[in-house]
Amino acid sequence: MADPNRYTEMVLDGQEYELIRARHGLLSRWSIAQKVRGCSYLLFAGSATVPVMAFLPQSVTETYFTGNPAVTEVAFSALLLLSVACLLVAAVGLGAISAYQSSLEEISESQAWSLVGFEDIFSGFGFVTGLLGITATLVLAGLGHAGIGTLESLAASGVHPYHDEFFLSMTVLTAGGVAFCTGTNIFVVGTFLERLE
Repeated sequence: MADPNRYTEMVLDGQEYELIRARHGLLSRWSIAQKVRGCSYLLFAGSATVPVMAFLPQSVTETYFTGNPAVTEVAFSALLLLSVACLLVAAVGLGAISAYQSSLEEISESQAWSLVGFEDIFSGFGFVTGLLGITATLVLAGLGHAGIGTLESLAASGVHPYHDEFFLSMTVLTAGGVAFCTGTNIFVVGTFLERLE
């Protein structure tokens, strides 16, 4: 439960932005820098599709792939790239909010509401859309570890997790590398923002 004395102290200290953020912000327990770093953690998780695919059971590899699955084009790599884009947009947006907030000597109530609103938009975009995309990618990549029987059952239902018939298909290694490199850059930015706070 929220501490009412904390809110009273914020009002008395003239910290309207912190008060509005604490009362109405999405994931307000995390600072903006922590949210940016959270985006990088999700990207690192997304890059785990490479080892997940590389270590698929041999029976699955021989049945569904002509070579190493990690360097084979699959359609769900496009989903991973979409998730990377969502998390990158969220991190850049949150970073811009942090920079703008730092440039203001005093934050009015209307500015505080705008800042909190934009922070919520970017937080939701990153942590909802990005998280769902990364989770779906990891699930699709890992289905082969359940065995050929599971993949055949899914194929009978019209679900083919390892098909490559999509115009944005690329190798898992490429998509995972993009996720890892983007995550590394965002982590550095998040660490830098945390030092500024």
